[in-house]
Amino acid sequence: MKKILIAYDGSDASKKAIEMALKCAHSDDEIILLTVIPAELVESSFTKMLLPTIDLSSIVKSGTFKEKAMETISKVAKDIEDSVKKVDVVVEAGDAADEILLAAKKYDVDIIVVGYKGYGKEGRFLIGSVTDKIVRHASTSVMVVR
Repeated sequence: MKKILIAYDGSDASKKAIEMALKCAHSDDEIILLTVIPAELVESSFTKMLLPTIDLSSIVKSGTFKEKAMETISKVAKDIEDSVKKVDVVVEAGDAADEILLAAKKYDVDIIVVGYKGYGKEGRFLIGSVTDKIVRHASTSVMVVR
């Protein structure tokens, strides 16, 4: 039995990652579907700077993003649950690459599967690449799906 961690963000690249992981998985394998919500989505200093007089906590309820992400990823899990022994869903908040790497260790996975969005050299320079960071720092194998 293998444990496969799939990073899912709803993009076409992450959907391809799920498809590829399922092609490689056996019926007795376990899949952990992980999605990461950027921690700064609501609490960023940039947002507070732009909207200093608005109390965001009164507009955005705590857990709203996490609950919506859990709802979305649970639907994806339901679609693939017949392909493998077990599908777990995990929603974390923080830096995507860091949370994926932490989850890989926490769940002692055999492989991490990620989609590659292909922003190119310029995009990696400006925004960094989650995939690049995972490949460089993972303590287990990583499958990058294009």
